[in-house]
Amino acid sequence: MEDFHYKTHEGVSAVPWTAAAPPSRILIMRFHAIGDVALTFPALSWLRKRWPESRLEFLTMAPAGESALSLPIFDDVIIEPSPEGKVERIRFALRAAHLLRSRKFDLIIDLQRNWVSRFIRRACMSRSYTEFERFTPVPAARSVLKALEDGGMHGASHHFPVPITMDALSAARARLDASGYVEGAKLIVLNPAGLWRTRNWPIENYVQLGRLWREREPVQFMVLGTERIRAQAALFKRELGPNVIDFAGKTSLAEAFAIVRFADVIVTEDSGLMHMAWAAGVPVVALFGSSMHYRSSPEGKHVICLHSGDLPCGACMDPECRFADVHCLSRYRPDMVLEAAQALLSRPELPTRAVNA
Repeated sequence: MEDFHYKTHEGVSAVPWTAAAPPSRILIMRFHAIGDVALTFPALSWLRKRWPESRLEFLTMAPAGESALSLPIFDDVIIEPSPEGKVERIRFALRAAHLLRSRKFDLIIDLQRNWVSRFIRRACMSRSYTEFERFTPVPAARSVLKALEDGGMHGASHHFPVPITMDALSAARARLDASGYVEGAKLIVLNPAGLWRTRNWPIENYVQLGRLWREREPVQFMVLGTERIRAQAALFKRELGPNVIDFAGKTSLAEAFAIVRFADVIVTEDSGLMHMAWAAGVPVVALFGSSMHYRSSPEGKHVICLHSGDLPCGACMDPECRFADVHCLSRYRPDMVLEAAQALLSRPELPTRAVNA
Protein backbone atom coordinates (compact mmCIF):
# COMPACT_ATOMS: atom_id res chain seq x y z
CA MET A 1 0.00 0.00 0.00
CA GLU A 2 2.88 2.39 0.67
CA ASP A 3 3.56 2.65 -3.07
CA PHE A 4 0.16 4.24 -3.66
CA HIS A 5 0.07 6.88 -0.95
CA TYR A 6 -0.03 10.57 -1.63
CA LYS A 7 1.88 13.17 0.35
CA THR A 8 0.32 15.97 2.32
CA HIS A 9 2.50 18.24 4.49
CA GLU A 10 5.65 17.52 6.60
CA GLY A 11 5.95 13.92 5.41
CA VAL A 12 2.40 12.98 6.38
CA SER A 13 0.81 10.45 4.05
CA ALA A 14 -2.65 9.03 3.45
CA VAL A 15 -4.57 6.51 1.38
CA PRO A 16 -8.14 7.89 1.50
CA TRP A 17 -11.24 5.76 1.77
CA THR A 18 -12.99 6.06 -1.59
CA ALA A 19 -15.60 3.29 -1.59
CA ALA A 20 -19.26 4.28 -1.67
CA ALA A 21 -20.05 2.11 1.35
CA PRO A 22 -18.54 3.12 4.70
CA PRO A 23 -15.69 1.06 6.16
CA SER A 24 -16.80 -1.79 8.39
CA ARG A 25 -14.04 -1.40 10.96
CA ILE A 26 -11.99 1.67 11.87
CA LEU A 27 -9.02 1.96 14.22
CA ILE A 28 -8.27 5.36 15.76
CA MET A 29 -5.00 5.95 17.59
CA ARG A 30 -4.23 8.77 20.01
CA PHE A 31 -2.01 7.89 22.95
CA HIS A 32 -1.44 11.02 25.07
CA ALA A 33 -1.69 13.62 26.66
CA ILE A 34 -5.00 14.31 28.44
CA GLY A 35 -5.85 17.41 26.42
CA ASP A 36 -4.55 15.97 23.16
CA VAL A 37 -6.82 12.94 23.56
CA ALA A 38 -9.86 15.02 24.55
CA LEU A 39 -9.53 17.45 21.65
CA THR A 40 -10.03 14.59 19.18
CA PHE A 41 -13.49 13.75 20.53
CA PRO A 42 -15.65 16.42 18.79
CA ALA A 43 -14.36 15.39 15.35
CA LEU A 44 -14.74 11.71 16.19
CA SER A 45 -18.27 12.41 17.40
CA TRP A 46 -18.98 13.82 13.94
CA LEU A 47 -17.47 10.65 12.44
CA ARG A 48 -19.75 8.48 14.58
CA LYS A 49 -22.76 10.33 13.14
CA ARG A 50 -21.34 10.20 9.60
CA TRP A 51 -20.81 6.43 9.67
CA PRO A 52 -23.13 5.06 12.38
CA GLU A 53 -22.79 1.46 11.17
CA SER A 54 -18.99 1.43 11.23
CA ARG A 55 -17.23 -0.11 14.20
CA LEU A 56 -14.93 2.48 15.83
CA GLU A 57 -12.10 1.17 18.02
CA PHE A 58 -9.91 3.60 19.95
CA LEU A 59 -6.34 2.69 20.95
CA THR A 60 -4.97 4.95 23.67
CA MET A 61 -2.92 4.99 26.87
CA ALA A 62 -3.52 5.50 30.56
CA PRO A 63 -4.22 7.84 32.16
CA ALA A 64 -5.10 10.16 29.26
CA GLY A 65 -7.36 7.71 27.46
CA GLU A 66 -9.58 7.09 30.50
CA SER A 67 -11.67 10.11 29.50
CA ALA A 68 -12.99 8.02 26.56
CA LEU A 69 -14.58 5.35 28.77
CA SER A 70 -17.95 7.08 29.22
CA LEU A 71 -18.36 8.07 25.56
CA PRO A 72 -20.73 6.11 23.29
CA ILE A 73 -18.68 7.24 20.29
CA PHE A 74 -16.52 4.12 20.43
CA ASP A 75 -17.43 0.45 20.16
CA ASP A 76 -14.21 -0.47 21.96
CA VAL A 77 -11.67 1.54 23.94
CA ILE A 78 -8.31 -0.19 24.33
CA ILE A 79 -6.27 1.45 27.09
CA GLU A 80 -2.65 0.40 27.49
CA PRO A 81 -0.23 1.44 30.25
CA SER A 82 1.95 4.34 29.20
CA PRO A 83 5.38 2.86 28.40
CA GLU A 84 8.51 4.28 30.02
CA GLY A 85 11.64 4.25 27.89
CA LYS A 86 12.39 3.00 24.39
CA VAL A 87 12.39 -0.70 25.27
CA GLU A 88 8.90 -0.46 26.78
CA ARG A 89 7.67 1.50 23.76
CA ILE A 90 8.97 -1.25 21.45
CA ARG A 91 7.18 -3.85 23.55
CA PHE A 92 3.98 -1.83 23.43
CA ALA A 93 4.21 -1.50 19.63
CA LEU A 94 4.74 -5.24 19.20
CA ARG A 95 1.95 -6.13 21.64
CA ALA A 96 -0.55 -3.74 20.06
CA ALA A 97 0.32 -4.87 16.53
CA HIS A 98 -0.16 -8.51 17.53
CA LEU A 99 -3.48 -7.73 19.22
CA LEU A 100 -4.93 -5.61 16.42
CA ARG A 101 -3.65 -7.16 13.22
CA SER A 102 -6.23 -9.96 13.26
CA ARG A 103 -9.09 -7.44 13.50
CA LYS A 104 -8.61 -6.50 9.82
CA PHE A 105 -9.33 -2.78 9.91
CA ASP A 106 -10.54 -1.15 6.71
CA LEU A 107 -9.37 2.31 7.77
CA ILE A 108 -6.83 3.51 10.34
CA ILE A 109 -6.91 7.09 11.62
CA ASP A 110 -3.51 7.81 13.17
CA LEU A 111 -3.91 10.91 15.34
CA GLN A 112 -0.61 10.28 17.13
CA ARG A 113 1.72 9.91 14.13
CA ASN A 114 4.95 8.75 15.70
CA TRP A 115 7.08 5.69 14.97
CA VAL A 116 5.00 3.53 17.32
CA SER A 117 1.65 4.36 15.71
CA ARG A 118 3.12 4.02 12.22
CA PHE A 119 4.52 0.58 13.10
CA ILE A 120 1.10 -0.53 14.37
CA ARG A 121 -0.65 0.86 11.29
CA ARG A 122 1.73 -0.86 8.87
CA ALA A 123 1.47 -4.14 10.76
CA CYS A 124 -2.33 -4.01 10.48
CA MET A 125 -2.11 -3.60 6.67
CA SER A 126 -5.36 -1.65 6.45
CA ARG A 127 -6.89 -0.80 3.09
CA SER A 128 -6.86 2.95 3.84
CA TYR A 129 -5.29 5.24 6.42
CA THR A 130 -4.65 8.85 7.30
CA GLU A 131 -2.23 10.68 9.59
CA PHE A 132 -2.25 13.70 11.89
CA GLU A 133 -0.01 16.66 11.04
CA ARG A 134 1.99 17.28 14.21
CA PHE A 135 4.05 20.35 13.41
CA THR A 136 1.89 22.69 11.34
CA PRO A 137 1.20 26.04 13.12
CA VAL A 138 -2.58 25.61 13.39
CA PRO A 139 -4.75 24.52 16.33
CA ALA A 140 -4.41 20.79 16.93
CA ALA A 141 -8.17 20.22 16.79
CA ARG A 142 -8.15 21.66 13.27
CA SER A 143 -5.39 19.21 12.34
CA VAL A 144 -7.66 16.38 13.49
CA LEU A 145 -10.25 17.56 10.97
CA LYS A 146 -7.54 17.76 8.31
CA ALA A 147 -6.60 14.14 9.00
CA LEU A 148 -10.21 13.06 8.52
CA GLU A 149 -10.48 15.03 5.29
CA ASP A 150 -7.24 13.52 3.98
CA GLY A 151 -8.64 10.08 4.78
CA GLY A 152 -11.71 10.60 2.60
CA MET A 153 -14.13 11.79 5.29
CA HIS A 154 -15.13 14.97 3.49
CA GLY A 155 -17.01 17.70 5.29
CA ALA A 156 -15.50 16.79 8.67
CA SER A 157 -16.48 19.15 11.46
CA HIS A 158 -16.65 19.34 15.24
CA HIS A 159 -19.79 18.08 16.95
CA PHE A 160 -20.61 19.68 20.32
CA PRO A 161 -21.19 18.52 22.91
CA VAL A 162 -19.48 15.17 22.72
CA PRO A 163 -22.08 12.57 23.76
CA ILE A 164 -21.78 10.81 27.09
CA THR A 165 -23.63 7.85 28.56
CA MET A 166 -26.68 8.54 30.69
CA ASP A 167 -25.17 6.45 33.48
CA ALA A 168 -22.11 8.71 33.60
CA LEU A 169 -24.26 11.83 33.47
CA SER A 170 -26.53 10.62 36.27
CA ALA A 171 -23.55 9.68 38.44
CA ALA A 172 -22.03 13.12 37.85
CA ARG A 173 -25.24 14.85 38.93
CA ALA A 174 -25.38 12.70 42.05
CA ARG A 175 -21.79 13.68 42.93
CA LEU A 176 -22.66 17.33 42.47
CA ASP A 177 -25.80 17.11 44.61
CA ALA A 178 -23.89 15.36 47.38
CA SER A 179 -21.26 18.11 47.29
CA GLY A 180 -23.68 21.01 47.79
CA TYR A 181 -24.62 21.89 44.22
CA VAL A 182 -27.06 24.80 44.22
CA GLU A 183 -29.72 24.55 41.52
CA GLY A 184 -30.17 27.88 39.76
CA ALA A 185 -26.79 29.38 40.66
CA LYS A 186 -24.32 29.80 37.82
CA LEU A 187 -21.66 27.08 38.15
CA ILE A 188 -18.19 28.38 37.31
CA VAL A 189 -15.10 26.19 37.06
CA LEU A 190 -11.86 27.88 38.15
CA ASN A 191 -8.93 25.97 36.71
CA PRO A 192 -5.46 27.20 37.79
CA ALA A 193 -3.79 24.14 36.27
CA GLY A 194 -1.15 25.48 33.88
CA LEU A 195 1.97 23.33 34.12
CA TRP A 196 4.53 26.14 34.44
CA ARG A 197 4.64 29.48 36.22
CA THR A 198 4.52 31.22 32.85
CA ARG A 199 1.15 29.54 32.26
CA ASN A 200 -0.32 30.56 35.61
CA TRP A 201 -2.67 33.51 35.95
CA PRO A 202 -1.98 34.96 39.42
CA ILE A 203 -3.96 33.02 41.99
CA GLU A 204 -5.12 36.22 43.70
CA ASN A 205 -6.72 37.20 40.38
CA TYR A 206 -8.92 34.10 40.52
CA VAL A 207 -10.03 35.09 44.02
CA GLN A 208 -10.79 38.65 42.97
CA LEU A 209 -12.64 37.38 39.90
CA GLY A 210 -14.78 35.19 42.14
CA ARG A 211 -15.62 38.08 44.45
CA LEU A 212 -16.52 40.39 41.56
CA TRP A 213 -18.70 37.71 39.97
CA ARG A 214 -20.48 37.00 43.23
CA GLU A 215 -21.41 40.68 43.51
CA ARG A 216 -23.22 40.55 40.15
CA GLU A 217 -25.28 37.36 40.34
CA PRO A 218 -25.78 34.09 42.25
CA VAL A 219 -22.76 31.93 41.48
CA GLN A 220 -21.07 28.79 42.69
CA PHE A 221 -17.49 27.79 42.01
CA MET A 222 -16.00 24.39 41.29
CA VAL A 223 -12.46 23.02 41.06
CA LEU A 224 -11.74 19.83 39.08
CA GLY A 225 -8.38 18.28 38.45
CA THR A 226 -5.53 16.31 39.90
CA GLU A 227 -3.79 16.38 43.27
CA ARG A 228 -1.48 19.02 41.79
CA ILE A 229 -4.05 21.78 42.38
CA ARG A 230 -5.23 20.72 45.84
CA ALA A 231 -3.56 23.76 47.47
CA GLN A 232 -5.27 26.16 45.05
CA ALA A 233 -8.63 24.51 45.69
CA ALA A 234 -8.17 24.87 49.45
CA LEU A 235 -7.33 28.55 48.99
CA PHE A 236 -10.51 29.12 46.98
CA LYS A 237 -12.58 27.51 49.73
CA ARG A 238 -10.98 29.78 52.34
CA GLU A 239 -11.33 32.96 50.29
CA LEU A 240 -14.59 32.39 48.41
CA GLY A 241 -16.62 30.57 51.03
CA PRO A 242 -18.02 27.11 51.67
CA ASN A 243 -20.04 26.91 48.45
CA VAL A 244 -16.88 26.13 46.47
CA ILE A 245 -17.20 22.54 45.24
CA ASP A 246 -13.78 20.95 45.57
CA PHE A 247 -13.19 17.87 43.40
CA ALA A 248 -9.42 18.37 43.06
CA GLY A 249 -7.81 14.95 43.19
CA LYS A 250 -11.17 13.29 43.90
CA THR A 251 -12.37 12.10 40.48
CA SER A 252 -11.22 9.93 37.63
CA LEU A 253 -10.82 11.54 34.21
CA ALA A 254 -14.06 9.96 33.03
CA GLU A 255 -15.89 11.33 36.09
CA ALA A 256 -14.41 14.79 35.59
CA PHE A 257 -15.49 14.74 31.94
CA ALA A 258 -19.07 14.06 33.02
CA ILE A 259 -19.09 16.54 35.91
CA VAL A 260 -17.70 19.44 33.88
CA ARG A 261 -20.71 19.26 31.53
CA PHE A 262 -22.85 20.83 34.25
CA ALA A 263 -20.69 23.96 34.38
CA ASP A 264 -21.91 27.20 32.87
CA VAL A 265 -18.40 28.38 32.06
CA ILE A 266 -14.78 27.56 32.79
CA VAL A 267 -12.01 30.12 33.39
CA THR A 268 -8.89 28.14 32.68
CA GLU A 269 -5.23 28.04 31.92
CA ASP A 270 -3.78 25.80 29.22
CA SER A 271 -4.48 22.31 30.56
CA GLY A 272 -6.14 18.98 29.87
CA LEU A 273 -9.35 20.01 31.61
CA MET A 274 -9.59 23.02 29.29
CA HIS A 275 -9.82 20.68 26.27
CA MET A 276 -12.23 18.36 28.09
CA ALA A 277 -14.55 21.29 28.86
CA TRP A 278 -14.28 22.49 25.25
CA ALA A 279 -15.23 19.05 23.96
CA ALA A 280 -18.17 19.01 26.38
CA GLY A 281 -19.46 22.24 24.84
CA VAL A 282 -18.82 24.29 27.98
CA PRO A 283 -18.07 27.97 27.31
CA VAL A 284 -14.31 28.45 27.75
CA VAL A 285 -12.39 31.57 28.74
CA ALA A 286 -8.81 30.44 28.13
CA LEU A 287 -5.82 32.30 29.55
CA PHE A 288 -2.69 31.57 27.52
CA GLY A 289 0.66 32.86 28.71
CA SER A 290 3.77 31.14 27.37
CA SER A 291 1.76 28.48 25.50
CA MET A 292 1.62 28.53 21.71
CA HIS A 293 -1.99 29.64 21.38
CA TYR A 294 -1.88 29.11 17.63
CA ARG A 295 -1.27 25.40 18.25
CA SER A 296 -3.05 24.66 21.53
CA SER A 297 -5.98 27.02 21.96
CA PRO A 298 -9.51 25.68 21.48
CA GLU A 299 -11.67 27.21 18.79
CA GLY A 300 -15.34 27.79 18.24
CA LYS A 301 -18.27 30.01 19.17
CA HIS A 302 -18.06 28.91 22.79
CA VAL A 303 -14.43 30.05 23.25
CA ILE A 304 -12.66 33.29 24.09
CA CYS A 305 -8.87 33.02 24.25
CA LEU A 306 -6.87 35.75 26.00
CA HIS A 307 -3.36 35.03 24.79
CA SER A 308 0.12 36.53 24.48
CA GLY A 309 0.38 36.58 20.70
CA ASP A 310 0.38 40.37 20.48
CA LEU A 311 3.62 40.63 22.51
CA PRO A 312 7.16 40.35 21.08
CA CYS A 313 7.91 37.70 23.71
CA GLY A 314 4.54 35.97 23.38
CA ALA A 315 4.12 32.20 23.14
CA CYS A 316 7.71 31.82 24.30
CA MET A 317 7.23 28.32 25.77
CA ASP A 318 9.70 29.18 28.52
CA PRO A 319 8.87 27.74 31.97
CA GLU A 320 10.31 30.88 33.63
CA CYS A 321 9.58 34.43 32.49
CA ARG A 322 12.70 36.21 31.25
CA PHE A 323 11.28 39.45 32.73
CA ALA A 324 10.23 37.78 36.00
CA ASP A 325 6.70 39.24 35.92
CA VAL A 326 4.68 36.97 33.55
CA HIS A 327 3.21 40.17 32.14
CA CYS A 328 1.57 38.27 29.31
CA LEU A 329 -0.94 36.90 31.86
CA SER A 330 -0.92 39.38 34.74
CA ARG A 331 -2.02 42.19 32.38
CA TYR A 332 -5.43 40.53 32.15
CA ARG A 333 -7.18 41.97 35.21
CA PRO A 334 -10.03 40.11 36.94
CA ASP A 335 -12.59 42.65 35.75
CA MET A 336 -11.41 42.15 32.16
CA VAL A 337 -11.77 38.38 32.45
CA LEU A 338 -15.23 38.78 33.98
CA GLU A 339 -16.33 40.99 31.10
CA ALA A 340 -14.98 38.47 28.62
CA ALA A 341 -16.86 35.63 30.34
CA GLN A 342 -20.13 37.49 30.43
CA ALA A 343 -19.77 38.53 26.79
CA LEU A 344 -19.17 34.89 25.91
CA LEU A 345 -22.21 33.73 27.86
CA SER A 346 -24.40 36.26 26.05
CA ARG A 347 -23.72 34.66 22.66
CA PRO A 348 -26.93 33.09 21.29
CA GLU A 349 -25.25 30.16 19.52
CA LEU A 350 -23.66 28.36 22.47
CA PRO A 351 -23.93 24.54 22.43
CA THR A 352 -26.60 22.78 24.48
CA ARG A 353 -24.93 21.01 27.40
CA ALA A 354 -25.51 18.43 30.14
CA VAL A 355 -27.57 16.29 27.77
CA ASN A 356 -26.76 13.17 25.82
CA ALA A 357 -26.72 15.05 22.52
